[in-house]
Amino acid sequence: MKLSIGKKLGLGFGTVVVIMVLTGSFSLYQLNKSAAAFRNVSEHEMTAALAAFGIRANFDEMAWATKNIFLRGKDRETFSKEIEIFNYKKNRLETLWRPMLEPILKGPDSTDAQRKLYDDFQREYTSFLTAWEKALPVYKSQGRDAADAIMAGKGRKAYEPLTEIVRSLREKALKDMEKATERTRTVAVIMLVAFVVAVVIAVITTLSLARYLRTVIEGTATNNRKGKK
Repeated sequence: MKLSIGKKLGLGFGTVVVIMVLTGSFSLYQLNKSAAAFRNVSEHEMTAALAAFGIRANFDEMAWATKNIFLRGKDRETFSKEIEIFNYKKNRLETLWRPMLEPILKGPDSTDAQRKLYDDFQREYTSFLTAWEKALPVYKSQGRDAADAIMAGKGRKAYEPLTEIVRSLREKALKDMEKATERTRTVAVIMLVAFVVAVVIAVITTLSLARYLRTVIEGTATNNRKGKK
């Protein structure tokens, strides 16, 4: 069936509009998913990794403070300084970093493996604090060797779970970012293809219109010449 010029124009530009609307809707949906993925990485993986790293750093300084107390604690000034460092780092660990990490680990984005690692750290941390509470008065009354015997091996197993948590969070963040980047790249390719198709349809429609107008003009000119004769 031969279409009139009006139907050809309507079909051509209507197709262009439909292609652009569908492509735009799909692209917006995918970009929103990418934005959500990047936001989740920022609010979950990066925040949790920062908190886990902060816990590890503060715990490490607490452990060093106990060692310095046992080594140089006979000096009253050194003893007071190291006790102050220990209490300060303990306070930051328990009031800043743990409240930042624990809600994230309880959320749906965390894995059972990550929760188990954190439970392992908590057990070792509790054991370390319990031993320290026993060792400090023993150090004052019986000396370094007796206190060292109580603290022997305490806290050593607290580092690895935190390191593994950070590693797992980093791996998940990288995977999520790779997926978001791939999704964005796909959107760019689809938009480019849709643009090319739209341009081709527009060119074909324009050429069809130009042929029609040329035919009309030539026909009118021929009729005018015949009329003059």
